[in-house]
Amino acid sequence: MLAGAGAELFDIVLRMDGLGTFADEIKNCVEISLGRQKLKVLSLERILASKIAANRAKDKLTIPVLRDALAATQTVKRRAKKK
Repeated sequence: MLAGAGAELFDIVLRMDGLGTFADEIKNCVEISLGRQKLKVLSLERILASKIAANRAKDKLTIPVLRDALAATQTVKRRAKKK
């Protein structure tokens, strides 16, 4: 269970629309550090795919933000490769 400052930034998912099984998706997760813990999280690409598939009003609001974040991270990665 997550608790404390910063925990509100996490969304614990019990069902994923438009994605594979949890077993399939975990293979391509990104690992992040949270204090001394390592967490596996979906990539922005997979989160975006799920939000699009869910097609709920609250998800539709986040899609442009996720697309912008994904474009920004891809730009940073491309620039880093050129150096």
